[in-house]
Amino acid sequence: MKSILPGEIDGVRVTKSQFSSDFRGKFIKIEPNLEFRNGLDSVAVSINPISGTIRGLHFQITPRAEEKIVTCIQGSVFDVIVDIRPDSKTYGKYSTIELDASSGIQVYLPIGIAHGFQTLQPDTIMQYCLSTPYSPTFAFSINPFGELDIDWPIKEFSISEKDASGLSLSTAASKYAESLRN
Repeated sequence: MKSILPGEIDGVRVTKSQFSSDFRGKFIKIEPNLEFRNGLDSVAVSINPISGTIRGLHFQITPRAEEKIVTCIQGSVFDVIVDIRPDSKTYGKYSTIELDASSGIQVYLPIGIAHGFQTLQPDTIMQYCLSTPYSPTFAFSINPFGELDIDWPIKEFSISEKDASGLSLSTAASKYAESLRN
């Protein structure tokens, strides 16, 4: 499967966060309530000390399906998004983009998009603005080494067993679609 540009995934938006800097450092402003239909419910941070760490490809299903804004606030990542919405014109397509702390790029992900990343530097920190809190009962992951054939840039990696044994794309899409019907 071939990667496409993030803006080519239906509903995904790539924007630049507002930031200012001076001798004290940087101030980054992220305004998730301008994006989210129902407002911001939680913020999460992923701290990754080891370069090559893979997290994802994660998604939640209804009634805890979530919109996200992801931003790299320290270090850099190879960011991956996957459309699991069977009725979407971009269903089954994935996109990659490099996010780093200096660019200020942030990515808005609508409901029905799975997300993951690989750290490109040690001590990388990702920030998530979420429309709903994490719910283990409704949370799943897609196998990042399955049929999507993602070319992860760092070949020596660490990954949790749960993420490595994630669902196939078609099973993930079925779970998502079924949750919408219930």
